[in-house]
Amino acid sequence: MIVVVSDVHLGSDVGRKCKRTGRACEDLALDPLFQTFMGYIGKDYLQTKEDRLILLGDIFDFWRKDAAEVLIENQEAISEMKEIARRCVINYVVGNHDYSIREMWRAARTKNLFSTMDKSLHLDIDGDSFTFIHGHQLEVLANPYDKSGKVYDSISALLCSTAGVTGTAASTLWSYLNPGINGDYMRSMQMSASDRLKGKHNALDTLEKLAQSKSRFIYTGADGWLVYGHTHSCYVDEESRTANTGSWGRNGDDCGLDYMIIEEGRPKLCAYEI
Repeated sequence: MIVVVSDVHLGSDVGRKCKRTGRACEDLALDPLFQTFMGYIGKDYLQTKEDRLILLGDIFDFWRKDAAEVLIENQEAISEMKEIARRCVINYVVGNHDYSIREMWRAARTKNLFSTMDKSLHLDIDGDSFTFIHGHQLEVLANPYDKSGKVYDSISALLCSTAGVTGTAASTLWSYLNPGINGDYMRSMQMSASDRLKGKHNALDTLEKLAQSKSRFIYTGADGWLVYGHTHSCYVDEESRTANTGSWGRNGDDCGLDYMIIEEGRPKLCAYEI
């Protein structure tokens, strides 16, 4: 069994609501619920060395809150991950909001929690090829401001490293960017994914077309199934062999706690019930 989850955004309450309630995360305590979810999938899905957990980016949110606070507040969820790692493989695919975790992991020089951590993951599953990316790479091509992955990654890294650092974030970011050229781009990145991608430029539509296109191999390396997150909008398209994992309560009032399982080579959308 393979379990895939993305866009939990531990540490942030921006845009987070739960299905049918419209209440924000501080009322529902969804971050502690993720700890419970880790225990649940560890018990019900991830019991053998053949099983696998794929964390598909933006598990933590280092843009909205100081990274030290996020890690301290969610240490029990990390402990649950460590229990899963004793039995199964955990692959971490970095997202834009947890971009700096890759540097932390490399500095620690240990693989006793995550077996791999990179911008993409390629696996052969039941004879079929699967490529996993967070999906912000697709937004780089879909957005109308700048098509440079290096610029996007630079902003992601800076937002991760300056969140919670009093009085430094804005000045640091603007010193790296030309406001006349990049001002709209910078402001759009600090919006929630739903607001940014569904805004006046309708980047979500372009992004999904890119993800499902036959030419996606050029920029994703996907030669079979492509599984991504980032947009907070879950779906499975069998024809193009494309799947989106959705988000952890972050796509408006009718949003669930989404995750995906892959069994017998086929992705299936699931929702964790409170």
